[in-house]
Amino acid sequence: MGQKFLEENGKLTLVTKEGQSIARGIRLSNRLYQMTFMLAPAPLLNNISFNMLTTAPSWEIWHKHFGHVGYSGLQKLFEKYLVDGLHVNLNTDKPDCIACTEAKLSKSPYGLIIKKFTKPGELTHVDLWGPYDIQSIHGNSHFLLMIDDALQLSWSIS
Repeated sequence: MGQKFLEENGKLTLVTKEGQSIARGIRLSNRLYQMTFMLAPAPLLNNISFNMLTTAPSWEIWHKHFGHVGYSGLQKLFEKYLVDGLHVNLNTDKPDCIACTEAKLSKSPYGLIIKKFTKPGELTHVDLWGPYDIQSIHGNSHFLLMIDDALQLSWSIS
């Protein structure tokens, strides 16, 4: 890595190993800086193409582009002009994101154990997995796990 950061009086500068300043920014709060980058001149032999949008992207598109950041966070970025080029079609909805909803799902823990099973075989937990695409050495494609609640012993069969 040939770059280094210089920080002085709330101003941050990114400098190349040749001493050329390529980015500057001012501190907004904590460790958040609003940065301005200097573009290097393009080589003359390259072909250049541009992508043009006819309408501003929706809230949902920006939500996905920013790694599923919450709509309230996007709203702050937009209202405080913290991201250059963040143009949003304000007439679009902010729909629930299925991926975000599923990622936040959780299961409530079971309540306190009222009755403790003390006799072997009185309560056995069983879990059967399979079929697997690849068979075991003995040609099996399922796995069975049994745990006796009283003994806290487990047996597995594949």
